[in-house]
Amino acid sequence: MEAEFQEILPFFTILNKEEKEEFQRQSEILKGDPGKVIVEAGVVCQKVYFVLEGSLRVFQLSEEGREMTLYRARKGEACLFSLTCIMKEEALNTITVVEKKAKLVGIPVDYFEKLMSENIEFQRYFLRRLLRKISSLMSRTEAVTFLSIEQRLAKYLQDHFLNNSSTTLATTHEKIAAEIGTAREVISRMLKTFQEEEVITLSRGKITLLSRKKLKNKLPL
Repeated sequence: MEAEFQEILPFFTILNKEEKEEFQRQSEILKGDPGKVIVEAGVVCQKVYFVLEGSLRVFQLSEEGREMTLYRARKGEACLFSLTCIMKEEALNTITVVEKKAKLVGIPVDYFEKLMSENIEFQRYFLRRLLRKISSLMSRTEAVTFLSIEQRLAKYLQDHFLNNSSTTLATTHEKIAAEIGTAREVISRMLKTFQEEEVITLSRGKITLLSRKKLKNKLPL
């Protein structure tokens, strides 16, 4: 396992020889297909998980049953919300599921806490990661609070088209709704409006960009 951890987990090089050996002894490998629940809402988790393959999605459910994606953990990353498990008595109202077929490594909360207290560089690494994630979540919360549905949808599409250097997006209206925190019916109506305005064109399971300029005009200033 050491070679795999060394290659995939950025923090592994921070550990000394004895810590690496103990990390491997404490590790439990978990595999899961898409949809597998890793951490349920309201449950105090017993392990901190790191992604070796695939990805995890962390989300909340509204009282109406709508999903709101908070963040993803991808290859080489930790499921940062599970870091709150070092508080032991604190359970978050979030759900962690496998998004893309995943291979995870989990270590007991007590051992993670021990590493955090004994290895200052390990502690700094994860605190920096946690602060970045908090900043990202604050930006997402700000978008949900202050931007219109049209602006949030435009930003979601713009981010995808730019980040993937593509003019097509294979997804569903339901998945987009979960990403930006609204209902599927709202997304369907808004996408239809975008299509009527010749910003995009819709086909089954796919959105194709027609005009970057028109999409940009819908973004928040």
